[in-house]
Amino acid sequence: TRALSGSVVMAVGGYAGDLSAKSVLAKHAPRLAKMPTTNDERSSGDAITLCSAVGAAVENLDKVELTPCAAVMPNAPDSDFKLVVSDAICGAGGRLLDARGKRFTDEMATAQLRVEAMGRAKGPFRLVIGESQAASVQWLCDFYMDRKVMKKYNSSSALAKEMKVEKLDGVGSEAVYAATVMPALYSCAGGLVTGWQDADAGKVLAEAKKPIDGLFAAGEATAAPFGKLRSVTGIPLLYSIYSGRMAGRAAAGSDKPAADLRELIISCMTAPSKVVMDDDAKKEGGDAGDAEKKEEKPLEEMSQEELIAKIKDLQANGPPAAAADSGPSGISMDEVKKHSTKEDAWIVVNGDVVDVTTWIPIHPGDEQAIVAYLGQDASDEWNMIHKPGTLEKNYVPEGGKGPVLKGKLGSGAPAVAAGGGGAAAGGGLTMDEVAKHNTESDLWIVLHGRAYDVTKWTQVHPGGVAPIMAFAGKDCTDEWVCIHKPGTVEKNLAPGNPSGPVDKGPVS
Repeated sequence: TRALSGSVVMAVGGYAGDLSAKSVLAKHAPRLAKMPTTNDERSSGDAITLCSAVGAAVENLDKVELTPCAAVMPNAPDSDFKLVVSDAICGAGGRLLDARGKRFTDEMATAQLRVEAMGRAKGPFRLVIGESQAASVQWLCDFYMDRKVMKKYNSSSALAKEMKVEKLDGVGSEAVYAATVMPALYSCAGGLVTGWQDADAGKVLAEAKKPIDGLFAAGEATAAPFGKLRSVTGIPLLYSIYSGRMAGRAAAGSDKPAADLRELIISCMTAPSKVVMDDDAKKEGGDAGDAEKKEEKPLEEMSQEELIAKIKDLQANGPPAAAADSGPSGISMDEVKKHSTKEDAWIVVNGDVVDVTTWIPIHPGDEQAIVAYLGQDASDEWNMIHKPGTLEKNYVPEGGKGPVLKGKLGSGAPAVAAGGGGAAAGGGLTMDEVAKHNTESDLWIVLHGRAYDVTKWTQVHPGGVAPIMAFAGKDCTDEWVCIHKPGTVEKNLAPGNPSGPVDKGPVS
């Protein structure tokens, strides 16, 4: 058993993603546990469970804000998980219409007021925006259309005909975008009690309102110190940023030594069993090359000098190259498309070609969730719902009941844009080609086996330029998944987002 000690910042989200009978919602707000949610399974109340075990106080666990703009996903209409449609579409002129095509609320009202209005109106409800008004949020409309939760109609009358009404209230005659929406769980207002004043700011408090030494919390893991304001668009995100900075400052200013972020990331990665320095290899009669063949000691057993040397090596050379895949590789997309029936079912997820034939009947999310993407690339939809590694941990050998890895997507993948070059013999780019693009004016990275040109995105990346530049021309998958939700890159891709990452194709 390994034990880590030191300051802990709980920033693991809320509890609105767990609708099970033993969940925080079921215990404190059972009526809400019956509603759909826009949170995935990671929002399971881990912060409350862990911190309550050491005496942390909690409050307002029955308070969860709802969004009126949770989109029904056509490929999984009965799923508890819904996709949030951004309020930016309402801000651009979108209209919320009831089953009669009538506008029934002020789209710029708080989420709570709009949800209450839905309770008084008759659904199904639609969020509709004209083509001219959508120009300012076109990338969002394209994003939702790609995910099949929004549809474009040649005219408002075409949508009205589908809804079996004469006309749409407050919508012109031009082409329109529309999404079917409903209320769903969105943001948790309850959670851990934290201090907000002076020396207690950012610290988790015990039942007696005394801070717990070394324990801090932020975002939806905490109870917000305000009421109805939380239902105002943008406030939950603003609160997460503010409370996160407050907890971070408090943790950094504690009497425990501050840790280097890169060292923390490295410590979370799979630890090698032994590290042998070049000098040690020479003492044993070998050379530097022999040292690579020796086992490495665990990170916790390294001296300070060895840790510094390890970090410098990772900074200079990046993580060790992954072992070559001994299985089949370079499967074309044309080949994948041939396997599109329940009796012979393949999908593509993050560059992996997977045979899901025997997995379909036992898939926890029901058959339809997979069948909708047979013979296709399901990466975007998969990453929106699942944790990294979910598919990999379920792989079985040929003949088993579960997903079978057939190999990497290769020569049949989308062609690399002009100027990309460097295609490997087996299909896709090489890491040598990616490594050439390592400057701020020409910057590529690799995530989940795909290369992305992030030159423009670096300038607008919320985390700043430095975190991306640290992995210029390298594979940053391990570090990326430690920090970001699945789908973060995909939802920002160009051309939908003109300043977003550009997908350059798979990397062999």
